[in-house]
Amino acid sequence: MPINNRSNYLTILIATYNRLEALKVVIDAIHAQTTCSHEIIVIDGGSTDGTIEYLESRSDITPVFQGKLLGAPRSYNEVWRQVESKYTAWLSDDTELTNNGLDLAVQILENDPEIGMVGLKTRDVIGPRTVVPYVGALSMFRILNCNHGVMPTEVARSVGFFNEDYPMYMIDPDLTASILCTGKKVVMTKPVCVLHRPEWALQDKASKKKDRLKGVDHLEIYRRKFFFLEKRSLMEQFKRVVRFAFYGLYLNMLSNAVMKMLVLNSRDWQNLTKARFIHLFDPIKNRSKPYHNEQQIYRNILLRPGNPYRHLVK
Repeated sequence: MPINNRSNYLTILIATYNRLEALKVVIDAIHAQTTCSHEIIVIDGGSTDGTIEYLESRSDITPVFQGKLLGAPRSYNEVWRQVESKYTAWLSDDTELTNNGLDLAVQILENDPEIGMVGLKTRDVIGPRTVVPYVGALSMFRILNCNHGVMPTEVARSVGFFNEDYPMYMIDPDLTASILCTGKKVVMTKPVCVLHRPEWALQDKASKKKDRLKGVDHLEIYRRKFFFLEKRSLMEQFKRVVRFAFYGLYLNMLSNAVMKMLVLNSRDWQNLTKARFIHLFDPIKNRSKPYHNEQQIYRNILLRPGNPYRHLVK
């Protein structure tokens, strides 16, 4: 029996621990910003700040009380495996939905079955990263990360949901790359759809992150899993030169004018010029669409023996 009984269309998963006031913000924003059929499942790791009592008092939320901290990937996965709705989204408990992000994402997915995930463009509203238009770094293999996303549940299931080899960090870059490795496209909403208030920005970031890393080399886990992407084909190398010449030389002095014409910000421009699997003319190709930063790995690369999801490539 599925854990989601309120909606078979969209399930939103939120893992939390002792962040009651922040949790209220994310839940209220989802309800205010989402018109499609949806169900919110909050996964609590043994909170002692009143979160459990609050969740028990809300008739519009499905709570899951795990009783202890299992680590983010395992915490999500134990619930996610029981979800049978058409689509699933995950959000952090320190976020706030905006610009009807979930409605927008599911509409994008409905219109193009080749899209495996819609990244919800996320902007930090406190901390050192407020200076950038939105967050989301390029991995060592130049894949653009989706910090929060919406996807068909069966696509998430096909790649095993979050990778539990990571104790905490890098589950979202891993999931983004995993879905791309099935041959599906990953896109990002044009508007910012998630406002993020990272608690580490107000606390001892270094010691907190060290504790959560638990001595595990997260980057090495990622590198080993997607090592088959490291080698660039001759065609890729040629396209890289063309991209550099086009954006790095020819358009360098015109970049501000081009960005204005194509309604791009500095982070969009960075992704366009440096990401590996975004089309050279992505802003033009997707100009009339509600998404951009469209990534898709070339088929000849997907068919390499090292691809852990090669069997899913059609």
